[in-house]
Amino acid sequence: MKHFFLVPCLTVLLWLGLSQPSWAAIQSDVDLLLDTKECPVCILDEADLSGRDLRGSNLKIATLTDANLSGADLSNANLILAFMDGINLSGATLHGANLNGAQLSKANFSGADLTKAELSQANLLDADLSGANLEGAVLVSAKLGTANLKGANLKDANLRGVNRSMALFCDTVMPDGTIASRDCE
Repeated sequence: MKHFFLVPCLTVLLWLGLSQPSWAAIQSDVDLLLDTKECPVCILDEADLSGRDLRGSNLKIATLTDANLSGADLSNANLILAFMDGINLSGATLHGANLNGAQLSKANFSGADLTKAELSQANLLDADLSGANLEGAVLVSAKLGTANLKGANLKDANLRGVNRSMALFCDTVMPDGTIASRDCE
């Protein structure tokens, strides 16, 4: 008889979303990253790391959902398989960073430097890459969806296996150096 009441209660809790806690940055993880630049599998959701020098940081499999890293320097950082939906990386430097397999849905990369960055199999659905420099970046099999690439530089970028049909292009430098203006108004 106890199980009869337990199932409906659990169902209600799941329906209300109470089974999934809302995570925020763990301060000890933030401190560890800033002290050592080594923080794999850390929880840095909603952390404000704007303008920080995080060159060469190891953030493999870390979560940075809705974090603010605008203007941060993440050159040569390891962000493989990191979960970064909604992250703000506007104006950030990610030169040579490894973001292979990262979850970057709705990420803001406007004006970011992603020169020679590795983004193979990254999820960039609905990401803002307007004005970003992706020269020489590797985006093999990345998911773009309706990503905004207006004013972006994709010169010499590897887009093999990327569906570009819904992405937005206006004054976008394509891998071969031509300018795409398909979505200019």
